[in-house]
Amino acid sequence: MRVLRAIAIGVGVLVLLVAAVAFGARFADGPVALFPGGAFRTGDWVEDPAADLSFAADIQEIELESGEPPTSRTVWILVEGGAAYVPCSLSYPPGKRWHFDALEHPAAVVRVDGKRYRRRLEKVQDPALHARLIEAAQAKYSGGPVSGEGDVWFFLLAPAAGT
Repeated sequence: MRVLRAIAIGVGVLVLLVAAVAFGARFADGPVALFPGGAFRTGDWVEDPAADLSFAADIQEIELESGEPPTSRTVWILVEGGAAYVPCSLSYPPGKRWHFDALEHPAAVVRVDGKRYRRRLEKVQDPALHARLIEAAQAKYSGGPVSGEGDVWFFLLAPAAGT
């Protein structure tokens, strides 16, 4: 009986610790490990609205801030045809909503190598481009997201509106 009680206490402490980190991450300068974070407060701004992100082709992950109120997360990045895209798996992790928010609030900031870029998230609608991005993701990420068109969305990291 003592062993079960000790295990239950250990599990309870672990759950509380994870919940505290998840809550605290909302106020952090960017994502904290797997937990979404708050708005970016650090990083030099790249003011050129047409700044090319193709240099990120070999980078595995970047940070993306979007939504109202803004939250940030770690995402994959793909470069196809000189344009940068971020994929969003609809099945993992469960419960995420940033991709729906991006449709209503497309303004975004990406942070790459400590620099911040203003961007606008535009959902990819072209089936041929979607297929190419699936192939690119599978090649870059050793399998990548699920291959069905409804299983993953892609967003173009377009120059910010009004630029």
